[in-house]
Amino acid sequence: MNKVFDPALGMFVDVLEKLNIAYAIGGSVASSIYGQVRFTQDVDLSVAAFENQIEAFCRAIEAGFYVNFDAVKQAHVNASSFNVIHLDTAFKIDVFVVLDDPFKKQVLIRRQKLTLEENPDRKYDFVTPEDIVLLKLLWYIEAGSVSEKQWNDILGVLKNRRNELDIDYIQQWASKLSFSDLLNKAIQQSME
Repeated sequence: MNKVFDPALGMFVDVLEKLNIAYAIGGSVASSIYGQVRFTQDVDLSVAAFENQIEAFCRAIEAGFYVNFDAVKQAHVNASSFNVIHLDTAFKIDVFVVLDDPFKKQVLIRRQKLTLEENPDRKYDFVTPEDIVLLKLLWYIEAGSVSEKQWNDILGVLKNRRNELDIDYIQQWASKLSFSDLLNKAIQQSME
């Protein structure tokens, strides 16, 4: 993992926690922790919608990060994302706003506390290994089912966490999200 992660991520999470905004770290950072390590230059975070605190959030974050107020507002309207950039290091954090999506709400509810290698004294909220498999499958499909990086991340988590995963949970959501066949293919490949 990149040494820049901890100070930038720590500052950002401090603001979220101060404002009581639920978050979960996902993306390649989570899949690297649960599966195969892969270098990444940013962090993906899901956050609960905080439309009543957008102004307070932007004021609190702008001391250490570039943030675009309109992009934050738009992400709340469209259930999409915005990013912030740490001013000292240019490290980017992509923030995905969770509104009404039942699966993504579940991701936030199920989050778990973990530490990063760089700072074992600090705990962060992470997406669970089951949910990172599902999220990566969604991103894989959205990217046209051709991203080797996403596919390898999925296989890495399935291989490394095989004996710990709640496969029933993953299969139930894969069925609801209409990609059971793709999940079964990934499970099969992870066992080869």
